[in-house]
Amino acid sequence: MKKTLLCLGLSACLPLAVPAAVTPPPKPSTSPLVTGEALAALPRFSQSPELAASLKAVAEGPLPQRLAALKRKAVADLVWVEGGSFEMGDWGPYVPKADSRPLHTVQLTGFYISRYKTTYAEFDTYTDASNTPRTADGEFERKYRHPLLPAGAVWQRARDYCQWLGQQTGLPFDLPTEAQWEYAARSRGQRFVFPTDNGNIDHGRNVPGSIEHVKLLSPLLDDEDGAVSKYRPYPVGLFPPTPLGLYDLAHDGEEWTLDWYAADYYAHSPKVDPKGPASGDKKVARGWPVSDATGFSGISAYRRVRDPLLRMSDWEDPTKLVPGPVYPYGLRCVANTDRPLSGTKQ
Repeated sequence: MKKTLLCLGLSACLPLAVPAAVTPPPKPSTSPLVTGEALAALPRFSQSPELAASLKAVAEGPLPQRLAALKRKAVADLVWVEGGSFEMGDWGPYVPKADSRPLHTVQLTGFYISRYKTTYAEFDTYTDASNTPRTADGEFERKYRHPLLPAGAVWQRARDYCQWLGQQTGLPFDLPTEAQWEYAARSRGQRFVFPTDNGNIDHGRNVPGSIEHVKLLSPLLDDEDGAVSKYRPYPVGLFPPTPLGLYDLAHDGEEWTLDWYAADYYAHSPKVDPKGPASGDKKVARGWPVSDATGFSGISAYRRVRDPLLRMSDWEDPTKLVPGPVYPYGLRCVANTDRPLSGTKQ
């Protein structure tokens, strides 16, 4: 990724990223799934040494050291997203839902966004430091936990994490708005149907080859009833980033946004820095879960409607809502400033 300098009256100019010269394919493609014996021919995927070392520092050692490592990582992981105008929504149609239309113009102020989803290593450091309960820590969900995997949380706890991170770093951290998430996923609003390195889904290269491949990538093991096989997150940062430098937007779990959900919001959305309806009972999530539907990974304009408390109908009494699993619902934070930040690496 090329770099330039941005100087806004500071004593030193700081490097900011210029997105790689990748344009959206005129007709995005999806390659066949990679299964069976063909899996052996796929390359081995691993985190970069830098990412692995930073997560190890956050996950291990005395709490003050872990907290210091988390603060360093949170700032270093920020990617600058230059503001601009784009046509938000489904221009295809690629999304078989009316709530992704009409296409509408949005103007965004520049912001920073984390290049990775938040991991359990990071979220656990937050809960340990704030003396709050760990997320996804019930008897059932512990089997889905690992320091390198995307952390799952209900909406409020996801936002609490980002805002706490802001208190620790002095930066205006929060969950991304729905518009910020889509703009960043589309590499500043370009017409990338899939938020991958080239705008296509190349199974076994820029997303997992299949659900069989996911099982090989994940550190999670099957339990006696095989339940983990159905949903098996894998470590962040294994596959190539988008042209903007962001990882795992097309797969490995959904991500919370700040916005309340309204099916008709796009028809009357403010043009400048929209933040969703003023109230509601559902939140918007973006991204794609790990499931058997790997062949349909990550349409960037796809909106997901989620209960912020992630409640589900009770099996014994369908009229009663009970807490559901949180592990498929993750997060990444933004820093809402268009000033250059010291310590960031784009």
